[in-house]
Amino acid sequence: MSRLLNRLVLLCFFLLQINSSDGQTISFAHSIYHGFIENKGQWDKDVLFQSKFSGGNLWIQQKKFVFHLQDFSAMHENHDSDLKIISEPIVAQTAVHLNFLGAQEVKKIEKTLPSSHYYNYFIGQDSSKWTGGAHAYQESVLKDFYNGIDLKLIEQQQELKYEFHVAPYVDPNSIRFSYSGADEVYVNNEGSLIVKTKLGSIQEKKPYAYQILNGKIIAVECNFKLVDGIVSFELKEYNPKVTLVIDPVLVFATYSGSVTDNFGMTATYGYDGSAYSGGVLYGNAYPTPDNNAFDVNSNFTVANNGNGAGYGITDVFLTKYAPDGSTMLWTTFLGGGDNLQGTETVHSMIGDQQNNLYVYGATSSTDFPVFNAYQSSHAGGVAGSNFLQNGVYFQNQGTD
Repeated sequence: MSRLLNRLVLLCFFLLQINSSDGQTISFAHSIYHGFIENKGQWDKDVLFQSKFSGGNLWIQQKKFVFHLQDFSAMHENHDSDLKIISEPIVAQTAVHLNFLGAQEVKKIEKTLPSSHYYNYFIGQDSSKWTGGAHAYQESVLKDFYNGIDLKLIEQQQELKYEFHVAPYVDPNSIRFSYSGADEVYVNNEGSLIVKTKLGSIQEKKPYAYQILNGKIIAVECNFKLVDGIVSFELKEYNPKVTLVIDPVLVFATYSGSVTDNFGMTATYGYDGSAYSGGVLYGNAYPTPDNNAFDVNSNFTVANNGNGAGYGITDVFLTKYAPDGSTMLWTTFLGGGDNLQGTETVHSMIGDQQNNLYVYGATSSTDFPVFNAYQSSHAGGVAGSNFLQNGVYFQNQGTD
């Protein structure tokens, strides 16, 4: 299967390119508006914003950016192969930290142009960590990122951009940064900064800086300076009485792929206006707010000394939300244990006027929970009739 390559453009002040290990140049312009999603308590307090892209996430944190690169191409290839079972997901990934040395803790952020939509986060079991109404912003200014230097974040025309705004009489040499998580960092003959990682090379093009004098943009000669792994900007003459803008453009990308331990398969509405969703999950961090729900523990982790199931062995989850979507009312798991052999999927849901919920799916578990059932035991089927292309693995027995 050929690798699907996407690209993400981030504005920063360098043109950043990632070259894959097979020599292909990857660039990316994300097609879905995300902006910079604010942190309202759903993440660690040092996180200021997150921006999503098809291959991972960009995290804006205190004093640093973190690029999370992921390559799911090997998993895609295995899904299309004749492999009988995959013991665990095959994912190549790396995190590259852009550390701004000497930066100050940001205490004031100016946010403008919020998204009309918002995000709710129901992450994990602790409801005190859930939050809602988090907006994404097209522009945000991190005031005094360095003393007298603001850092502006911008999403515009499918690009993410950041700018340093250096106030008059402030020394731009205080802007210094280094990379961690990279294999090698160097400046090439064209003046670009090359950051090598195990998933390819990040290229930051020769930097651009300017001032606005009498309504005209005056370019300022600017180059990267790399000494002992620390990067700074070498600037030619400019007017110290006027604000200096160092305007980078980042192009940052990796292979496309889904990054999740659970997959939504179906949804429906309740007669009372509530909403239901159903899907399959591999992990155990999915929130279960109501301990009185039918089954608040996934069923494939109790065996094998608690080590959990292999890739493709799934449980079904069913979740009910309040009519306005602001509250997760309950979640239940549905499945059998079968000593890590049983797999469940869900494909359809429907509610009736009495607010009963009907769920339709498939199971290979011989101990799937049944009550007063028309058929109370698994009927068998063709052993080894495995379906790998949809991400699940019905192991050892057929499906009912």
